[in-house]
Amino acid sequence: MAGLTTIALLERKPGISHDLFSRYWRDVHGVMAARIPGFESYTQHHVTPLADIGSVVLEPFEGVAVVTFTAAGDRDGLINSDVTKHIHRDEQNLFRRALLYNLEVGATTVTGDIRHSGDDSYFVVVPVGLDAIAIAGALINGGANSIARHDLSGADPAGWNDTDVKEGGASRLFGAVMQSWWSDPAQADAALGDAVRSSGGRVACYRTDARYVMVEQGRPTLIGLRGLDAVRTIEEANAVNQCDPAVLRAIYGPIAG
Repeated sequence: MAGLTTIALLERKPGISHDLFSRYWRDVHGVMAARIPGFESYTQHHVTPLADIGSVVLEPFEGVAVVTFTAAGDRDGLINSDVTKHIHRDEQNLFRRALLYNLEVGATTVTGDIRHSGDDSYFVVVPVGLDAIAIAGALINGGANSIARHDLSGADPAGWNDTDVKEGGASRLFGAVMQSWWSDPAQADAALGDAVRSSGGRVACYRTDARYVMVEQGRPTLIGLRGLDAVRTIEEANAVNQCDPAVLRAIYGPIAG
């Protein structure tokens, strides 16, 4: 069992490209979110829906955010911080839906060691009424190295969603989200296809295209502070001084560590 976790399922706003969505979420919105106090970790997963494996309803999520907290009080920053009102306002620039699930201790179950998993990962979104534990077991039997299964049944996303869809997720309720890691893409394709078929097409699957750690061990990473484009520019110039903690604190203050 894992500790306190928050999961966000994110749908791109119509009218902006997938590329712009990815860049803006990482380098603008994500850099803002990395300033919310209390995060132990914050990881962005940029995903693509798998449209060709038989899902009857494929929610067009293109982002999954995973945030962890050390203690219950640390989650207060999501509601009460000075950054939160700006995060809500910025959602209008980026998301059609932002469904955020605050999960209590025990709602996340990890099978295997995700710290040593490969970069290839997939998400499976399971609607209410299906047995997510059985689906996770089938994926492990199908060759998944590890799985993090997040039980959403005790969480309500309606209180956070502040975009142009006002139903708060009530039109389709999700019972679980699980992330699986695979060393063999062919095994992943076969097992995920089997999961979709066995559900009657009710589950949906998403390939992880990119993963960005924005906060780690309670502090924003360099990407979380500056955005990936700036980090790449610093690396290209070999400007190692720009990674010095003293420089980062001078620019960003105590949050830089």
